Amino acid sequence: MKKVLTLFLTFILILQAVFTVPVQSAAYDIPSNMDWWADSHFGMFIHLGAYSYYGQGEWAMSEQNISKKEYQENIASKFNPESFDAKTIVDYACKAGMKYIVITAKHHEGLAMWDTQVESFKDYTGTKLFSLQQYTPFGRTGRDILMELKEACDAAGIKFGLYYSIIDWNHPSQETGTSFTTMASMEARANYIKDMKAQLNELVRRYNPSVMWFDGDWTYNNKEATLESWWTEQDGKDLYNYMKELKPDIIVNERVCRGYGLGDFECPEQRVPIKAPSRLWETCQTMNYAWGYKESCEKTYREIKYILREFVTAVSRGGNYLLNIGPKGDGTMTGGSKKILNNIGKWMDIYSDSIYGTVKSPFGKEPGWGVYTQKDKNVYAHVFKWSKNRQLKIKCYKNKKPSGVRLNNSSGKKLKFSIKNNNIIVKLPEKAPDKRDTVIVTEYKN
Repeated sequence: MKKVLTLFLTFILILQAVFTVPVQSAAYDIPSNMDWWADSHFGMFIHLGAYSYYGQGEWAMSEQNISKKEYQENIASKFNPESFDAKTIVDYACKAGMKYIVITAKHHEGLAMWDTQVESFKDYTGTKLFSLQQYTPFGRTGRDILMELKEACDAAGIKFGLYYSIIDWNHPSQETGTSFTTMASMEARANYIKDMKAQLNELVRRYNPSVMWFDGDWTYNNKEATLESWWTEQDGKDLYNYMKELKPDIIVNERVCRGYGLGDFECPEQRVPIKAPSRLWETCQTMNYAWGYKESCEKTYREIKYILREFVTAVSRGGNYLLNIGPKGDGTMTGGSKKILNNIGKWMDIYSDSIYGTVKSPFGKEPGWGVYTQKDKNVYAHVFKWSKNRQLKIKCYKNKKPSGVRLNNSSGKKLKFSIKNNNIIVKLPEKAPDKRDTVIVTEYKN
């Protein structure tokens, strides 16, 4: 009897497991606070800091082994983004179809882009707070760049987010290495983490961001902290919980301490995973192989068709696309970034229905001609390669015959099609309406 009872209970547990595990075929399980983020798919990243004045990229201090004294006196103290125009930036983001913006509040260089009052974040002399308002010529303007951008985002109806680096090359507690930092002592580590949280409290209370995007966490340490590997998995968990205490609905990325499944979404950098992650994700990408303004990269902007196809591919695999701009040291946008955003905007004016509110491809294999996205009863074929024989083979969704096939543009032209071996054979126009990505929608009644 005992054996029978044990088998019965085991059977019940198996059934319970089967019916409580969520099935994710075409869409992820999305928490309510992330509905807007998952539907948006497209955001702007902004890297702006003292490195923008220097014009050699946001990693220049570490890569060139510049001392704190030299960096602060010769670079940070001359940073003056007085021509920063939040409305212009937001206008370009909106025209491109972006639904949220994330800007660097503090990058690895440690310069606070707001008027922080946390006392330990001072220059090497210990006399001035190392912030945009207190340490640079910009301070005399009395302006707050982050607030200006926040208000411009609110006015345009898009979400505002902040980036924050866990490491700090200029903080007195740390010394720079090739990438991460070394702590002066375990006491310095504890005090820095406490003060870092105090800065984050300032940012959340002052700017009410929808997203907090962390970086500078790459120790991959799930054990005890050391001076060289001082940020741990447990610190990441504590930081995530702290952010949720400050604002329960804030969205936090995995880089509270990456590699351990923490945060609300994964963020592969400068790549679109061939196999979609098992949870919500976002890739961040540059336009010209530089995050912060780098003068030498102003002639290396990527072709718009590759950026556009990368964006669409990310969406087809269930991800978001965070595209970066790196304004100049005076705060102005570069000509190259404006051109790319304008071009993406022209495409989005026509095809945004195939992006917003869509989920990843309902099919397990991508076709050789492009990718799929799906929304409700529509499946969108994003055609990168136009067939010379003017025929396109599209898979039938759930083995059903579509009620119609049409171009997903302003013409809405209906296309002739036939069904063969569970495939839709579409007769294409002679020329692709958009050589970069023409979208064809197959419609289903139920």
